[in-house]
Amino acid sequence: MRAYLRQMPFVAVLGLAACQSGSDRDRYPVFFAPRSVKLSSTADAVIARAASDAIKEHARKVAVIGHAEAGRNLSADELLAMKRAANVAEALARQGVDGRIIQQKSRAPRNAKDAVVASRTVTIEIDP
Repeated sequence: MRAYLRQMPFVAVLGLAACQSGSDRDRYPVFFAPRSVKLSSTADAVIARAASDAIKEHARKVAVIGHAEAGRNLSADELLAMKRAANVAEALARQGVDGRIIQQKSRAPRNAKDAVVASRTVTIEIDP
C-alpha cells in the first residue's frame, strides 16, 4: 500500500501529461474569487501564456468559456459568467490575440450543487 501511495504523484503527473497532449485543444483555466470578475496576477500569467501559445500556434479559434457559481439569482449568475469571459477575452486581445478568432461563451450553473471552485473559472481553449 505504501509503495502505491508513493507512486501516486508520479502516476498523476503522467496522467495529466497524457490528457494535455492527447487533446486537439490546449486548455488554460483562469480562476476567480467568489462573485468576482477581477483578474488576479495569477490569472494574468495564465492569460499571457495562453495568448503566447495561441499566437505561436497560429490558432484558428480561441474559445473563452465563463462559468459562475450558483447564487440566489441565476440570471445574475449568467451575467457574472459573461463578464468573466469578457474580461478574459479583452485581456487576450491586449496580449495580441486577434479578436476575430476569440469566441465568448458563458455557462451559468443549473443549481446550487454546481457551486464549486470549478464554477468560478473561465476556460480558454485554443484550437490550433
